[in-house]
This record gives sequence, C-alpha cells and structure tokens, in this order.
Amino acid sequence: MGETVRMGDRPTPVPLANAEQFFMDSDQGHKYLIQLSWPLHWLDNRTSDRGALPIIYVVDGNALFLTATEVAWRRAASSHFAGGGLVVAIGYPLAGKLYDAQRRSLDLTPPTESPIPGYGGADAFLDFIDNSVRPAVKARFPSATFSREALYGHSYGGLFALHALFTRPHSFDCYIASSPSIWWNSRCILHSAQKFLDNAKASDAKLPSLIVSWGSCEQNPPQWPDEPLDHYEGRKQIASDLRMADNALDLVNMLGGGNRLDAVQSKEYEGEEHTSVMACSINQGLTMFFEDWPLC
Repeated sequence: MGETVRMGDRPTPVPLANAEQFFMDSDQGHKYLIQLSWPLHWLDNRTSDRGALPIIYVVDGNALFLTATEVAWRRAASSHFAGGGLVVAIGYPLAGKLYDAQRRSLDLTPPTESPIPGYGGADAFLDFIDNSVRPAVKARFPSATFSREALYGHSYGGLFALHALFTRPHSFDCYIASSPSIWWNSRCILHSAQKFLDNAKASDAKLPSLIVSWGSCEQNPPQWPDEPLDHYEGRKQIASDLRMADNALDLVNMLGGGNRLDAVQSKEYEGEEHTSVMACSINQGLTMFFEDWPLC
C-alpha cells in the first residue's frame, strides 16, 4: 500500500500571499531584485476597492521587504486603517546575506566634486528607480490607482533619501530618512540641504514632506554586559565621531526654518541602536505615510 501523506507530516516552504519578486537590469548592466507586496484584502489579489492608495519604495530591500510588508498588513487590524498600500523593495540578487556592501556603497551615496572610487552612484540609482522600477511596478497593477509615493532608506539609504529630496524634491511626496549617514564625506549632504533651501526660484506647487529618525543608543551607546572597558571606549568614541543624533538634529533645525517642505518630523527612539531602530522607523514612517497624511 502506498504511504498516506497528511497535512503537517512534511515541512513545506513558508508561503507569502499577495507578493511577488522579479529582476531588473539598469542601464549600467547592474541586476536588481524588485519585491512587491499589496494588501491582503485586495480583490483578485490585484484590485483595490478602496480608491487611490499610497506606494512606499524601500531601498536595502533584502533586509527590509518582509519588515515593511508585515507592518503594512498588521495595520488592517487598526481602527485607523486607511486601506493599506503597495510596498516596493529594491535590493540585490543575494544568497545567504542581507547586504551587498560594495553595491549599496555605490548606489546610495551622492556624487562628489572629486569622485570617490566605489561611491557616488546615487543619481544613476535614482534614474533607475524613476525610469525603470516605477513604471514596471505600476504596469503590474493596471486596475489600481495610487495617490502618493514615498521613499524610505536607512543609514546610507537615509543619506540616499536626503539626496533625492534635495536634488529631486518633486519625485516623491514623502522622504523617510532613518538614521541617515549625514557624517559621510565630511557632512557634504548639509551643503546640498543649504542649496535646496536657497533655491528660491524652484517651482514648489506641491511641497514634499520629510521624516527623520534615529536611535538614542547610536550616539550614546551603553556598555554591553562583560564588555571590556577598552572595547567599549573605542566603540563609544566612534559613535561620538559619527554624531548620528546631533547631525540629524542639525539637519532638522536647518530645514525647519525654510519654506521648501510641507512638513518636517523627527523622532528619537529610546533604547534603540543603529540596527534595531530600522524596525521602529519603518513601522512609524510607513504608518504615518499610509494613514496620517498629510503630515502636520
């Protein structure tokens, strides 16, 4: 007699409903992994019955796609749920790791007057998102309409979001910069911020919004249990040099005094460090963009 297989007898892959992924090549011949998810309640898996909905684009997609997707889906249980939206994560063809350090260093850092080998490819990456990713995503949802779009990035990705805001402010409605690496290349992004503010002739019929966040332990890390004092002092010095909190506050104060943004919001997450704060910032950033729009 043949063996009877009952449900639960053998392990099966974990399915992810209402999601898909595909690969795309940039004009430079670089391959990217694009991952999408949409609300679980959408009719026929593709059609919304709630009108125009938001889209959030997330860089470092290998590390953040599932986090962002779960955040969006969990909101359906909230009394303030506004219908959800589309999550688009942009990452790399990777196996066994979350980050491609070399490629993200190139893609997520802004160009400089004196080129830095391996860095400065943010404009080409923005072109790829604008000209290739966004049209391809929307073509997959021909029956859906979308009301607004956001860009989220963490660390170098946060720096990338700021560069996008200062150079292409009308590309997205909201820019979400989590623990942005403002320290990079002698804080050159602050010069871009000032140029952005000084551009009084810019056409600002539609003002974008900005959300900046960081963890309280990024600049003032606690000592780990049983951590040798010399190791802690070295780690503490690096954190002090990077000035994650102070740099973010400097930027927020600078932008808050201008008239180029509809809203600027900032938040420090108590007890979070550079890696753990990602879950906090994507949770609040996505929730505010999907449900508490426009920002106050």
